Amino acid sequence: MPWLLALTDDAMNPEQLKTFERAKTKLGIEALAPSWLRVLANSPEFLRDVFMNLERAVFADAKLAAKAKLLIAAISASHGGHRDLALFFGERAVAAGFSWDQVHEGLAIAATSTSFNHYYKFRGLSGCDHFQGFNTGIRASLAMKSSLGKPLAELISLVTSSANGCASCVSSHIETAAHHDVAPDQIDEAIRTASIVQAICHFLASSER
Repeated sequence: MPWLLALTDDAMNPEQLKTFERAKTKLGIEALAPSWLRVLANSPEFLRDVFMNLERAVFADAKLAAKAKLLIAAISASHGGHRDLALFFGERAVAAGFSWDQVHEGLAIAATSTSFNHYYKFRGLSGCDHFQGFNTGIRASLAMKSSLGKPLAELISLVTSSANGCASCVSSHIETAAHHDVAPDQIDEAIRTASIVQAICHFLASSER
């Protein structure tokens, strides 16, 4: 049996097709369904969890606006290596009010954060103090003057740092975010958004693309 193909409607069993059609409705997909959604249909139980998680935790305003969560989702999907999924969330972030330039700016903030994560994660893993006095020497202009605003830029850096496993970076961004009036429940929602998207990316990583 082929490994996680993008199933056609004819190839789906009744449960897969029912869940797939429900997912399209819940995700607001009216045109041709993207291939990643057809891949998720291989596991209707997981697909059901996906669209319910997205509907409740990402698409809805809560302590953190849905607009911000959509941008974080797009960046998380890109960080997870899935372009089509990133485009799906990116288009919705733009529909919510961001420009494509701002979406790309968010991607750049995440990329810059990754460079710092790599640098500081090494310091933590080194197990010695030999490198503590060195300056990073890495430019980070967007971190200081993002059109997204400092609170959202910090949330993007925070979810990226968490995904990259840099403990010192996570602590630093939590502190900076709090200084810019980002509440703990807003941080929690940002992390939850990224976690949901990373689960999707993890499943899709096994598909034939």
